[in-house]
Amino acid sequence: MDSRIIRRVRLLQGLGAERRRGIRFPMDMEVRYSVVGDHRPTEIGSGRTIDMSSSGLSFTADTPLSIGQGLEVSIDWPVLLDGAVQLQIVASGVVVRTTGAVTAIRIERHDFRTRRAGPTVVPR
Repeated sequence: MDSRIIRRVRLLQGLGAERRRGIRFPMDMEVRYSVVGDHRPTEIGSGRTIDMSSSGLSFTADTPLSIGQGLEVSIDWPVLLDGAVQLQIVASGVVVRTTGAVTAIRIERHDFRTRRAGPTVVPR
């Protein structure tokens, strides 16, 4: 059984076609984005994430995007800081690939930010 696993790994290593720098993790969360640039107004859209790594993000976009466009994206992070504070990841990058509604960006910068929560009612 171990020899089959080793052979499988060797075959996958020999492919060499993967250009991504980071391991992509599947995600299905809402993403909001805006097109950034000096020569035209900012467009705003939304979609759903497909996968993400520290250097890239794939998502479905509600409007067609073009290769080379600069984007700023924000995603509500599913993990709370200290178990109580909502976080949001905000990333900026460049569109490197589009196929229909699917867009991939190369992340150039990212930050985690706290999100302001709405009013809460404290039980007595």
